[in-house]
Amino acid sequence: MRSNLSTEEIAVPFTVYTAGVGQQEEMSRLEGFSAHQLLITVSGKGRLHLFGQNNWDIITDHTVMYIPAGCPSEYAPLINGDWLVAFVSFHGSESARASWGFTDTPSVLPIRSTHRLLELLERIWHHSGPHYDAWAASELLLSFLTEFRKQSADSSDPSALLRPTPGASRSTIVLKAAKYLQDYMHLDISMAHLAEQVGYSQKQLTRLFLQTFKTTPLQYLRRVRLTAGQLILEMDESISIGQVARRVGMDPTYFTREFHRAYGLVPGEYRKRLKARDEE
Repeated sequence: MRSNLSTEEIAVPFTVYTAGVGQQEEMSRLEGFSAHQLLITVSGKGRLHLFGQNNWDIITDHTVMYIPAGCPSEYAPLINGDWLVAFVSFHGSESARASWGFTDTPSVLPIRSTHRLLELLERIWHHSGPHYDAWAASELLLSFLTEFRKQSADSSDPSALLRPTPGASRSTIVLKAAKYLQDYMHLDISMAHLAEQVGYSQKQLTRLFLQTFKTTPLQYLRRVRLTAGQLILEMDESISIGQVARRVGMDPTYFTREFHRAYGLVPGEYRKRLKARDEE
C-alpha cells in the first residue's frame, strides 16, 4: 500500500489518498475511514457489515465495494487468507462525488472485468507514495472512475438493479421505501401498504421508483427477493429450495420460475453448478 500525505492542493475533483493490493484481513472501523474507499474483489469472497444493521452483505468476485468516508463498518474474508482485494481511496467534495454517483451510502456493484481497473490502479500506485505526483494520480483516478462507471452501468447482474441509476433522482422517500422492501421482503407487501408506510400515494411512489430505479416498486421487490435467494443458495447448502423461497417471501414454484427467468437456471441447477465449480 502507498499513502499520499502531501499537503499540496490541486484544483481537481478528487485526490488520491491510498492505493494498493493484498489479501484483505478482518477490518473494523468504528468511526469509518478518513477517505472514500473503492475496493475491488480480485478473488475469493468477503463480507461487509455496516454498524447499525443486523445483517452482513456477502462480497463476491468481480465486484467493487464503495464505502464513503466516516461510515462505520467492518469487513472480513469469508475464509481467512482467501480474499484478494485491490483498493484506492480518495478525497473529494460532496458535489464532485454526487456528480459521479457516489453518495453517503455504501454500495456494492458488479463489474464485467477487473483487468482494466487493475491496470489503472497499478498506474495510480506508481504515482503514489514516495513518488507521489498529485496531478498524474488524480488524472488516472478519473480514468479509473470512468471505467468503473461504464462497467457498472452496463452490468447485467440483477443485483446491480437494486441501486439507483447514475444521475437519477435520489428522493429520501424513495430510498426509504427501497430500504423498507429490503428489510421486510419476507412479508406480503402490497403497493397500498408500501405507500401508506412512506405517506405517499401509490401513483407518486411508482413515479419516483421509475425515475430512480427504472422499475416499479413491486418489480423492485421481486429483484430484492431473487438477489437474496441467490445469496442464500450460495452460502447455505443445507437449506432446501422451498425454505429459501419462503425466507425471501415467495411461493416455491413462483421463486423457481422467476429465478430461472433472471439467471437462466432453476435454483437446483444453480446450486449444483456452484458446487461443481468449488470442487474444481
